[in-house]
Amino acid sequence: MSKMEVRKLQKTGGSTFLLSLPKDWIKRMSLKQGDLVAIIERDDGALLVDPRYSEKEKVKVAIIEVDSSPNFTREITANFLYGYDVIRIRSKSGITSEQRDAIKRSLQQLVGVEIVEESAKEITLQCLLSPSALSLKRTIKRTYLIAARMQEDAVTAIKDKDLNLAESVVVRDEDIDRLYFLMVRQLRSAVMEPHLAEKIGISPIECLDYRVAIKSIESMADYSVKIAEQVHLVMGAEIPGKVIESILKINRIAHEMHSNAIEALVRKDGVLASKTIGMKPQRNQAVEEAYKALANEPVEISIPLSTVVDMLDRISECGVDIADLA
Repeated sequence: MSKMEVRKLQKTGGSTFLLSLPKDWIKRMSLKQGDLVAIIERDDGALLVDPRYSEKEKVKVAIIEVDSSPNFTREITANFLYGYDVIRIRSKSGITSEQRDAIKRSLQQLVGVEIVEESAKEITLQCLLSPSALSLKRTIKRTYLIAARMQEDAVTAIKDKDLNLAESVVVRDEDIDRLYFLMVRQLRSAVMEPHLAEKIGISPIECLDYRVAIKSIESMADYSVKIAEQVHLVMGAEIPGKVIESILKINRIAHEMHSNAIEALVRKDGVLASKTIGMKPQRNQAVEEAYKALANEPVEISIPLSTVVDMLDRISECGVDIADLA
């Protein structure tokens, strides 16, 4: 629980100000005369004193007992997201081949995690990638570009009835998940360790905003997968040109909304964010027109393509959610 003390600022000499630190805190942090501490100024003007400035990053270790944890693969992911560097998986009776396969499958979603030790009763995983090694903002931009491309390809797959392209959209969702988990790990670590946030170059408020933004991007990818999954349902149907045009119109509006929203978030551009949010009536009209175009079509077309329209509508709303953060 946070504890607050009020201390008096003192002045020595002509221009030097001193502020004493609580003795109990000095003892708890094992500090001594001559040790370096970091003083970090937050956006609200408050100063944060970090005693771990001169320390090397501590290795955090998690233990998973397979015998008492039926969902141990979920625990692996959870410990990764909470910033653990080493995860030891143990079993008194021995880890089975099925459990080993499940562990290896779970690692496919986790960037930088490798098996570094393996025995009959224990497997040791280690995250070889430091949370500060990658630029969070660049990773967000990269993830967004993949998700935006997935949307374009999913709609093209519907228009051209291209099953191979649709399948590639589904496969790329795994890349999105890997990057999403990596960014969640970075943000959680930054919240728990302020000195790490400084290294990454983000403030506590930005941690909250980016957490919401990356979830919206991940949702965009999921909606694109749903669009791609409709392709096999329309393979044998003749889709009228007016229906395709109405879908392409929503697609263009949705893309403009979320691309503007990402730029507004990165640049902290309130004007561009407002422009994005102001496109909602235009989006709503395009969605209504698409549903009208589908109203008299046979069910083998109207049902899957109504799903496409709904997913594009949701993708555009993800853009609004991101714009709200700018």
